[in-house]
Amino acid sequence: MKSKKAILWFLIVTFFLSGICYYLRIAGGNAAAGMTSVLMFCPGTAAIIVHRIYYRGEKNLGWNRCSLKYVIAGAIIPAVYFGLSYGAYWIVIKNSFSGRIYTNPIGLLFLIPSFLLTAAGEEIGWRGFLLPQLAKTWNIRVAVLFGGLIWAVWHFPLILSGHYLVGTPVWYKLPVFTIEILAMTAILAALRLRSNSIWPAVVLHASHNYIDYMICSPMTENGISLYFVGETGIITAVIACLIAVILVNKKSSRMMG
Repeated sequence: MKSKKAILWFLIVTFFLSGICYYLRIAGGNAAAGMTSVLMFCPGTAAIIVHRIYYRGEKNLGWNRCSLKYVIAGAIIPAVYFGLSYGAYWIVIKNSFSGRIYTNPIGLLFLIPSFLLTAAGEEIGWRGFLLPQLAKTWNIRVAVLFGGLIWAVWHFPLILSGHYLVGTPVWYKLPVFTIEILAMTAILAALRLRSNSIWPAVVLHASHNYIDYMICSPMTENGISLYFVGETGIITAVIACLIAVILVNKKSSRMMG
């Protein structure tokens, strides 16, 4: 019963705080672009608040050390699904590879901490708090499905308002994005529960955003690419699903280890 109440209040606080950010970001237009980064800290802030109310003194947000192999996996897995999907697209679609990057190599290095910080802002909430509570209250499958749908819906206000994932029609990007989010949720869940630590999830989330936004997307010419690669790309979504199936098909008992 306590877990269900904690889950409910986590969602209420998360979407209340997020609602403020949605409004400021949408109403402020480009001048309020920085609110997107603030938004990423809402799930983590909600998790800390609710954790102090329901689980004060307990260490169950995942601030544990873990085997380095899980952290390395978190860094590499996005490189695999983005590398395969973007690589295939560059090969098949003539002149789609621009060779440009977001900034110079030194600049890219300095951006890594900010990506880790904002990823942690989300992961404290989604995988640090919500995932274990859902898994404990119901089961892992429900935790992945329900948690993934919540995570997807949390992005919808900015997508529908045209401030996130622009370039493809809503009827296309919402389902493809949701499929990719569900695949990522399964991958993140496998790392989080097997490692008993939030750090692999933080690294994977940061690696996902960094590789796509800073490296692969700038190297790809616009046009039809958004239909095939990236967060609204069907090829990326399919490959992410395949990786999720491989990880989830391992013994479920290991996911609770």
